[in-house]
Amino acid sequence: MKHKLVLVTLNDKQIELAKAANGVKKIITHALICGPHGQLFGTEKFCRRYYTAWINVFPHLFDSAVETDTHEIIEYESTFDLVTKLIDIHDPLEKAANPLLQEFEKSKDRKNKGFFSRLFGS
Repeated sequence: MKHKLVLVTLNDKQIELAKAANGVKKIITHALICGPHGQLFGTEKFCRRYYTAWINVFPHLFDSAVETDTHEIIEYESTFDLVTKLIDIHDPLEKAANPLLQEFEKSKDRKNKGFFSRLFGS
């Protein structure tokens, strides 16, 4: 199932809650919500970098990208190791959708026989 990738401009109350969860000294103005997989909090530059990349890098996870300033955020703590989590979810979906990758995996699993095993038939 595909989800929306949402770049949120936080209001003052959301910024306070995000700073309380992620550290008071951290500069937080935006959030990147990755559906049910997690979220990131940081500056606009930080969040926009991932926002523009992930819509192309993870096409089997996100069907659209949306920018808004009125998104309700439930969890204000940044998801630990979100990139690895997204990769772990996306890779099996990509392999299932691409028959060439499936064929490559099958050929990679075959054990190559050496010269002597071919010569003596082992």
